[in-house]
Amino acid sequence: MDIQLKTGCFDDAALVRRVVFIDEQGYENEFDAIDEDQSCIHVTLYVDGELAGCSRVFPEELERVADAEAPVLPACDMDEGVAAGETYIMGRVAVLPAMRRRGLARAIVDTSASCARDAGAKLIKLHAQEYVLPLYAKAGYTQIAPVDYEDEGQPHVWMAKRVDGR
Repeated sequence: MDIQLKTGCFDDAALVRRVVFIDEQGYENEFDAIDEDQSCIHVTLYVDGELAGCSRVFPEELERVADAEAPVLPACDMDEGVAAGETYIMGRVAVLPAMRRRGLARAIVDTSASCARDAGAKLIKLHAQEYVLPLYAKAGYTQIAPVDYEDEGQPHVWMAKRVDGR
């Protein structure tokens, strides 16, 4: 199995997100202005040349610009020593149904964190669907808030991880 990860392929990421979040899970508000911002990093994964999954990671302040009413990220102990612009948000992690159960989501999560760190992130926060908490926990993320239903009524949990070696 030849795995290739790329950045900057929004059209491919959008295709995966449509299939997984809109068609499969029934979300309505899948795309926003963040997707078009130059500082938003779209990660796509391919298996033997075939599109398999995606994610996006971006500086926290983009969320305020895109939606002034977006929930404020929960504070946590890991915020200490992190300056403005050094917290990134990871999201839209998805793997196409036919490609699941191969460890691909973990590769996407790890690559997304590396891309964010390379762009200046010290801390990554994410708002994970509750059923995938084990994936993020194995990748070193810690739950920082109780379960909420802010994302189209689906149970989600805020998690965080330092990526600056602290």
